[in-house]
This record gives sequence, C-alpha cells and structure tokens, in this order.
Amino acid sequence: MKILMLSIDKGLLGQGQLGDVVERHKKYSEFCDKLDIIVFNKLSFPRKRESSVSVKLSEKVTSYPTNSKSKLFYYFDVLKFGKKLFQKNYYDLIVCQDPFLTGLIGLKLKNKFGSKLLIHFHGDFKFPLWRVVKNADGVRVMSQGQKEKLVKKGMPADKIYVISTPVDLEKFDTQCHPERRSDEHRTEAEGSLEIKNQITKTILFVGRLEKVKKLDRFLKIFKTLITNCQSLITLKIIGKGSQESKLKLLAKKLGLADKVEFLGQLPQDKIIGHYYNSDIIVLPSISESFGKVLVEANACGKPVVATATTGAKEIIQDGINGFLVPIGDAEKMSDKILELLNNPKIAAQMGENGRKLVMEKFDGNRQLQKIKEMWQEIVNL
Repeated sequence: MKILMLSIDKGLLGQGQLGDVVERHKKYSEFCDKLDIIVFNKLSFPRKRESSVSVKLSEKVTSYPTNSKSKLFYYFDVLKFGKKLFQKNYYDLIVCQDPFLTGLIGLKLKNKFGSKLLIHFHGDFKFPLWRVVKNADGVRVMSQGQKEKLVKKGMPADKIYVISTPVDLEKFDTQCHPERRSDEHRTEAEGSLEIKNQITKTILFVGRLEKVKKLDRFLKIFKTLITNCQSLITLKIIGKGSQESKLKLLAKKLGLADKVEFLGQLPQDKIIGHYYNSDIIVLPSISESFGKVLVEANACGKPVVATATTGAKEIIQDGINGFLVPIGDAEKMSDKILELLNNPKIAAQMGENGRKLVMEKFDGNRQLQKIKEMWQEIVNL
C-alpha cells in the first residue's frame, strides 16, 4: 500500500517541530510500503525554489516542500506536484489533513487517478467543504463529539472513524517516575524541585500561538492569579505561531514580562521535562478537536484546566482529572486554577487520577492499530 499525504504541518519538513510529529509518521509508515507527504511552506525553505528538493525522514517517509510564494499558490503547487508524483507511483490512498484546502486538492487527485480519499478533521470545523467531505471514502475525526456533529449534518456514520492522535504514553510515564529516568532527566527534575521549595508554582501552556488558543485572554487571567494566589507563580508558554509577537507585547503591557516565559518550539523530550516540572497545564482554546496536550499532561500525573471544547470533553472528567470551564468564562477559569494552586493535595490527586485514566483510554499502540485498520478498510472498499 502506497500513501500520499497532503499537509500544512511544517514539522514534517524536519524544521523546528513542536512535539512528536516526525516520529508519529515514521510509525504510520510501518503500515505501508511508501508514505510521501507534500507539505505547504513558503519560498524560504530551502532558499531557492526547486521542485526536486525532498526531505527523507526515514526509509519509507519522504516529505516534499511546495516552496510556494503564498497560500494562494499552494493549491496549484500541490496539484502540480501531486500529478508528478503519480507519474512515478500509483498511490492507493490520499490522506488530507483538513476538509478545506488539502481536502479540495485531494478530491481533484482522487477524481483524476482513482485513488481512495481520506479526510482528517484536526479542528472543530463549523464550515467544512461538504462537497469534499461527502465525496471522501472515509473521514477521520478526533472525538465522538465530532462524529455526532457530522452525522447530524448528513454524513453516513459508517464512513466516520473516531481515532485520536496516538500518544506514546510509555515515554511520558518513563519521564514521570524517578526510578525509570536517566541521570540527565533526574538532574533536570531536581533543579525544578529546588524552585518549588521556594513556593514558586508553574502554569504551563503547550501549543500553537494562534488566535483560537485565546492566550491573549489567558494572560489577563494570569494577571489576576498573581494577585490572588497564595504562592509565587510563573507562566511558561511552549510553541510558536502568528500571535507570538502580539502576545509578548501584551505580556509586557500587563507588567508580566518577568512572570511569563516564551520558550518557543521544543523537541518532545524537552516538553516532557516541562510537563513534569509544572504544577498545572492549561488549554484556554475556543475550539479543539482533541487536545493531545491534555493527555500528555495527565500521563505525567499533572492536573489540567481547559475550556469545554469538543476535544477537551473527551479527555477531562470534570473534577476528577482536571476542570472543564465554559468557553469564554475567565472568572471560572481563574477560580479553578486557584483551587488547584492553593490546594496541592487536590491537585496531586487529580494528576494521579488523570494518569490512570489516560493510560486506560488513550493507549498509543491501540490508536496506531486503529489507523492501520482504517487505511486497509478504505483501500479495500
């Protein structure tokens, strides 16, 4: 089985990636003979526009940057690139990472070459291109809530696969048990414990710095937390995105420059260290299809506070492994974070509850097996 994937995730070019995107796709390739990925990027990678440039991620996985002048040209560049790749290989399955641009291109390629088409919903989209979705051979969503929404819109239930993003929970569990950590990680953890002995607590955000994450709103919440918390607190932000410079400026205007640390994109092993050394992980988004960071945080035994998006509701049992707050309710989010910061025993119990829950429900190997079965089922339709 040969697969062509269309993506906008620049991490698949091996560039400053956030998390485990490359490693996950290497695991996906174990289920096929070839996995080629066309990735949107602007002309800056590499410095000149060459259609022959490719990034070999593993023996079976190759990424091809479009080197487009802008997103406007991405459609035409991917369509042209896809046709060239089909001249060299017949792909049994085209996998598109969204029901908009990549989905539309995937449908064009499906109609021309006769491959099967799989559309992913990685966001909680309200207005997907229904012409694309209805002509797909399969749709993958991250949560049961997303599936229910699509069924209400008229999508056949048997074409929808609920498979969350695989998370290597063993990796997180290893990091969170001192007896199983390497000396390097033990040293890093002990350094943070010294800070905690000074009664300084850390709130952590991990994700893209985009409007949908509502970090601008959370910075204002964080300012009120500083006033009301019994301990000194800091906020660490891991990730990059279009809102980064605006968020840094806002933090400065709010007088938080010495309380908020922007860490940029980090490899997964570093992110795990920050999970372990934090007290609470927050996700204040207005839309999340899943919320992988919540699973990762719980796997490290940390409590979470998140807005009640479709994805977060699949992971958090309110009051058990974290708190769900209404979207846009700043006061409620502040109250729940304070409750955990001021009651370490409750926070610790929720973190332990979370570790047990995600180990049972979100085993990465089980999700990988589901992806394999989904691909095979769609190709054999």
